[in-house]
Amino acid sequence: MRKVLALLLPALLLLTACSGDGSSDPLSSVKVTSNGDGSVPTVEFDTPLTAEEPTLVRVNDGDGAELVDGQTASVRLVVMDPESGEAGQETYTAETAEDIAVDETLKQGNEQMYSALVGAPVGSDFAYYVPGNEEAGTATQFIVFTLTDARDIPTRAWGTDVDPVEGQPTVTLDDDGKPTITVPDTDAPTELIAQELKKGDGKVVEADDTVTVQYHGVKWSDGSVFDSSWERGAPTSFGLNQVISAWTDGLAGKTVGSQVLIVAPPATAYGSSEGNELQNETLVFVVDILEAK
Repeated sequence: MRKVLALLLPALLLLTACSGDGSSDPLSSVKVTSNGDGSVPTVEFDTPLTAEEPTLVRVNDGDGAELVDGQTASVRLVVMDPESGEAGQETYTAETAEDIAVDETLKQGNEQMYSALVGAPVGSDFAYYVPGNEEAGTATQFIVFTLTDARDIPTRAWGTDVDPVEGQPTVTLDDDGKPTITVPDTDAPTELIAQELKKGDGKVVEADDTVTVQYHGVKWSDGSVFDSSWERGAPTSFGLNQVISAWTDGLAGKTVGSQVLIVAPPATAYGSSEGNELQNETLVFVVDILEAK
């Protein structure tokens, strides 16, 4: 059950061009009533339910704090059959809720979802209808979900310190957590290094997860900084299947809350790519794993 929903929710968060504003209110008949015990709420609506474009409405206002940009939304959801009105798979009774990072990545992927969540009080109920698309081979989806929590995304790793390994780059942290990396005056290693500097207590990162991280990267050859989320002033999110193999292999199996030193030989980074400024460079990263989903 969880596997199907884990595929459904990310798909609904990537409706960039086709997301409407729901102004025609085709979901006006939807009523959501909490049972007060954490179970699936009672959902009623006129059947068959149809909408010509993706439509997302807030059905009930919660009584909690309003979610703000940059927070993580936790939601519980139930898949509804728009033809019969019957409830299907759900996460209301699951051990954990689904998490959505309400940030620039979500805004670019699904501005409709972003706009609905920002400013919504915790406890609010939503109805989301996405019509099928024959050309794309997608089926109609209708879900009802509840915003159960809104929390700040950490800006630095919080795990327990791990003793450094002799001969590896050394890392010092500013008061705010920003790292400085000092590369040793030795030949660069030829194998990937992924050494925990802090051991987090969060979930184990999977190779196909989307992670939110702070990171700082320097070249082994001269110690110069070539990329840093710290210098841009905010964490960043991306899929581990969208980055260099050093990151995929180096972060998979680590835990959220950890800080990881990655030393990436060229074969695990940008190799001999002609014209790339990092061509044939061994790269050194310090990565704080803040979230994974």
